[in-house]
Amino acid sequence: MKNTLYLRPQSLAEAQAMLAAHPQAQALAGGQSLLAAMKLGLCHPTHWVDLQDLQELRRITLQADHLWIGAMVTHAQVARHADVKAWCPMLAQLAAGIADPQIRHVGTLGGSVANNDPAACWPAGVLAARATLVTTEREIAADDFFQGLFTTALRPQELILGLKFPASTCGHYLKFEQPASRFALVGVAVIRDHHGGVRVAATGLGHGVVRWHQAEQALGERWEVHALNDLDPHAHPALSDVHASAAYRQHLMAVLCRRAVAQLTGQAPGMPRAPAHAAAHRLSSTRDHIQDAHALKGEHVLQAPLVRVWQALLDPTVLQASIPGCTAMRLVSLHQYQATVKVGLGPVSAKFDTSVQLTPELEPTGNAQHAQCALHMTGQAGALGSGQAQVLVRLHQEGANTRLYWTAHPQLQGTLAQLGNRLVHASAQRLSEQFFERFAQVLLGEAPRRGIPVLFYALWQPLRHWWQHFFKK
Repeated sequence: MKNTLYLRPQSLAEAQAMLAAHPQAQALAGGQSLLAAMKLGLCHPTHWVDLQDLQELRRITLQADHLWIGAMVTHAQVARHADVKAWCPMLAQLAAGIADPQIRHVGTLGGSVANNDPAACWPAGVLAARATLVTTEREIAADDFFQGLFTTALRPQELILGLKFPASTCGHYLKFEQPASRFALVGVAVIRDHHGGVRVAATGLGHGVVRWHQAEQALGERWEVHALNDLDPHAHPALSDVHASAAYRQHLMAVLCRRAVAQLTGQAPGMPRAPAHAAAHRLSSTRDHIQDAHALKGEHVLQAPLVRVWQALLDPTVLQASIPGCTAMRLVSLHQYQATVKVGLGPVSAKFDTSVQLTPELEPTGNAQHAQCALHMTGQAGALGSGQAQVLVRLHQEGANTRLYWTAHPQLQGTLAQLGNRLVHASAQRLSEQFFERFAQVLLGEAPRRGIPVLFYALWQPLRHWWQHFFKK
């Protein structure tokens, strides 16, 4: 791999020109996430464009209707700045609790929100505070900016200049840390505005920062801890991983929210006692999640009959068109494929040379209403390590449609395991949705929006029926 070149612009205009001249360049703020990813071989920019000399991005100013914090302001500067403490003490409190002093003196507000790590603190504070992100191209409301795991509304070469924080009456942020990384296992920010409206944002649940709308409505109607008594946090989506089950994360969200509200109202944060049968059910559910923490699962309704879906699953051209990041796939032998797949999450990416062995366990015959197959996938990512997954796919005919259920048990080894075990679970839903969106397009006879080029796909279409017929023999 070629060395990454280092560029250090002295003005915003110069930085923008550098990014425009080098499409594969990466803007570098504090570098606390990106440099670590590069060291692990998970980030491959052609150039670093270091923004640390852009003094226009390092200002904190108090305006009549908002507090401005520049994108290159460090966590430590936010934590100790008098204007921040006066305008919104929660922001200073949040910044003071990020990682350790070394990280706080280098990491920046803009870098954190642009990275949008699913367990980072700043996205929760920014979303709860109803901040507006100002970029080199436009202004973006926080609700529109955060779009999922390591995904934001930022366009290529678009830079964050700073954030506007509107006034609020009070706010508080609490997190339960993962001891080794000091990232939030779960973190909750609660802010109340001058009109009595409440916003609650949670980080660490798995898919990225989210708002807890039920808690916001309850607290907006009744500003006290007991307003949360009848809410069921277990109805809020969350993911399990090696650190905690989904049920435990949901419970933590409720506990931290109550404690934050208690801190702001002066009330006791005690949790209401759940009925014995409900507590037993949740304990059983938590044990199940812990036992199955590595399992991924989902279901999708496809607008095609079962036999057609089955044939598409066995078609390598359809699979290549559907798999996110698949740049090549070939048939090695009956039901065995070799593929090259690049998996990316924001700036982090890994390229796998992947082998897929498909085993039909229940083939559809006649008017069959059910079918089932298993897939064993192994991938090598060079010095980064390897991964493998056992996947079970079940199909059920439902009228003119087919319902597809899948369960996967992934495992990572080597360097990937250091970073990937948390990310593989959090990214599974997004990658699954992308796969089935493309798969459904192929079933409807459409070229996928992403994947192999449309022309290549069109050339393969006339060969599909021959291909399927040949390998049925």
